[in-house]
Amino acid sequence: MDRLKGLLSFALVAAGVLLVLRGLHVAVPVLFPETRQGPLAVASLDEARQRLGFAPIVPAYHPAALGDKPVSISVLLGPVPTVIIVWRQGAESLSLVQQRGGRKPDHPPLAQPLADVPDSTWWMAGSQNHLIVWRVGYWIELTTTLPARDLRRFADTLTQQ
Repeated sequence: MDRLKGLLSFALVAAGVLLVLRGLHVAVPVLFPETRQGPLAVASLDEARQRLGFAPIVPAYHPAALGDKPVSISVLLGPVPTVIIVWRQGAESLSLVQQRGGRKPDHPPLAQPLADVPDSTWWMAGSQNHLIVWRVGYWIELTTTLPARDLRRFADTLTQQ
């Protein structure tokens, strides 16, 4: 009888500790949003700037085929602060991924520099053009369904917001 009573006590204490830990696991990100690693959806580039601690670099060139505003903006807070911005309208899209420093994003071994775009790596995968550029301490990866000539215009018009 004492053994059963001891086992029941242990089970209740263990269940209580697990419930408290689960409660903390759920409550901490709600009470302290800065502890969340992401991805976190944000409403604007200003909110992305506040959460990341740096201003996103986006192309000033926006062809009408992509629409006026991004359809989504997300941030990752760790391990490397990153912003992901997507413009999409119909079949056309542009995705921009910007990360502070760190190592260069992965790319195929046959990728090559894009003509007249310094510090760049370009390749095609299916119908998508990819471009990685290094700008003022940030890696920026652009992926688009638009023609390769638009990548050069995107890269030439990258500005901090």
